[in-house]
Amino acid sequence: MRRLIALFVLLLLFSASAAFATTEAEAFDRKITAQLTALDAGAVPIWTQANAAREADKHEDAIRLYAAVAARVPSFSHALRRQAGVELRIGRHTDALTHVRQAIAIERSSENLALLGEALVQGGKASDPELAEARAVANEAVALQPDGEYEHAALAQVAIASQDLALLRKATERLEVIAPKDPNTYVYRHVIAASEGDFDAAETALVQARTLGLPQEAYEAMASDLDSAKPFYLRWWQAVALALAAWAATFALLLGAGSLLSRAAMRAAHETPEHLAQNTTGLSTRVRHAYRAVLVLCSLFYYASIPIVMLLVVGVLGGVIYAFFALGRIPIQLTVMLMVVIAISLWSIVKSLFIRSTDEDPGQKLDLTTQPRLRNLLEDVAAQIGTRAVDNVYLTPGTEVAVMERGKSRTRERCLVLGVAAIDALKVRPFKAVLGHEYGHFSNRDTAGGTFAFAVRRSLLATAYALARGGAATWYNPAWLFVNGFQRVFLRISQGASRLQEILADRWAVFAFGADAFEEGLRSVVAHSVRFDAHVDATLKEIVDRKLPLANLYTFQPSTRPDAESVEEQVQAAINAEASEYNSHPPAAERFALGRALHAPERPGQADDDWPAWSLFANPEELQLSMTAQVRANVRANLGIEIAAAANNMVNS
Repeated sequence: MRRLIALFVLLLLFSASAAFATTEAEAFDRKITAQLTALDAGAVPIWTQANAAREADKHEDAIRLYAAVAARVPSFSHALRRQAGVELRIGRHTDALTHVRQAIAIERSSENLALLGEALVQGGKASDPELAEARAVANEAVALQPDGEYEHAALAQVAIASQDLALLRKATERLEVIAPKDPNTYVYRHVIAASEGDFDAAETALVQARTLGLPQEAYEAMASDLDSAKPFYLRWWQAVALALAAWAATFALLLGAGSLLSRAAMRAAHETPEHLAQNTTGLSTRVRHAYRAVLVLCSLFYYASIPIVMLLVVGVLGGVIYAFFALGRIPIQLTVMLMVVIAISLWSIVKSLFIRSTDEDPGQKLDLTTQPRLRNLLEDVAAQIGTRAVDNVYLTPGTEVAVMERGKSRTRERCLVLGVAAIDALKVRPFKAVLGHEYGHFSNRDTAGGTFAFAVRRSLLATAYALARGGAATWYNPAWLFVNGFQRVFLRISQGASRLQEILADRWAVFAFGADAFEEGLRSVVAHSVRFDAHVDATLKEIVDRKLPLANLYTFQPSTRPDAESVEEQVQAAINAEASEYNSHPPAAERFALGRALHAPERPGQADDDWPAWSLFANPEELQLSMTAQVRANVRANLGIEIAAAANNMVNS
């Protein structure tokens, strides 16, 4: 606190001229003027002129006039004291000491002793003997005048220069009684509080001093120094707390908006349109627009939160390390671990911001020129829905059926991702209904835009993966807590929009192909997804354990079949699953009920409605073999196990 105390000494001397212009000071001035009158009435006009020059800051005139009075009336020590006071004000320290000592030699009054104390410590550079003398004469002045405001103020200044808090507290407590409305009283209280580290009390005292008349310049200088003397965590905690509170409130607001919109979406989904033209109008459209707005805000909030999260990581974990150093006990292992967590967290967050999606094919591209029946069906379904057909079909080994758009806005490619395993369970008419649902997404423009939200999701997943891989996915890491929490909020909001999109897309399929075809198609896809997973698990286990070749995953019959009853229970559980705010699709059973509630008119059947969906493909077995090769490649890449297509070339790595 040495620099703080030195500054206060300067500031107090700067304001000393105005410190005691009180009724008591005026009464004292009248008293000593009367003394001079009794000694030499002719000196009074000179004395009066000297006082006026002092008040007008005409220092040289005041010094000359006070010297004239002192020369004319040598026993009048007040002239020498005031001359010394003016000299002290303009930096003539040696002259001031000489004249105040002469005044004391004439009269050892409390005023003369108090000024000597001030003069000895002026500038805050007094030697130890000077400080000792200053304390002695200031204490003597107070003893001579126990209720003297000036004397106690001088004692306070000497105490500050001596860094003697006990003496300063003694002087300040007395000043609070005899001079409660003097700003310097609260300046002294401010010094005590600041020296003891009670920064709130120091700030309160300084404000009170300013209210009572402390000059603005002095106030600002002291406030600035007080602020710089505070530890950084005290300087910033209020701003940080407000920012975190606003951040948390925004987080909660987005979560609340997502929950409300989710409920509104489900209400909208249960409103039954009378015909296809009402499929995407009314409340459903408003809700979807609201969802998009909230998703954009949520995405913006994510990016705005990143610097806050990074500061929290450094502040919280770095604060723990700082506390170790402050306590003087540094657990090396724990400190190193925290530093590693900080580094991994910051790197993971920054790295996730620069991840860019790669425009890879979502599967194996199917040449539609070799599949005329499939191509015709795709175009017929598109015409039924009233939208443009897909440009390309991409095959995958599983049971997924989805649509997407790729490329720039003017040349966007419409893609159908079709799991080969899903085709096994479908007949043509239900297959049309499944495709009708997917084309419904195109009609509702569900595949357009969404880049911002996808970027957020991609960044979240990348950060979570990097934190987990680096060992920083811990309960005490703010970065991990944020990723976890924000992922849940983002899912509740974005998946609510997705559920509404699915239900609105269902309506297109129901109105175009009938509720029965839609239900049969969706039921087949959901059920076969469960059955196919069980089939793949049993097949790969047998293939790997027995080192068998695998030519066709879809026709292979494992010797140990999955338990039919257990699989069927899983199928029913998948169809009748309870609704969750974290699911992207509503439960299948709920979608069946909503489809039937539409009371869509019956659609005339086609001759090939009951044919297997595979009949639409020119080369089913070839496609199955190609997808099996993809599965073998995936097993090799993920497990390091080589599965042969035929018995004569199988190798186990």
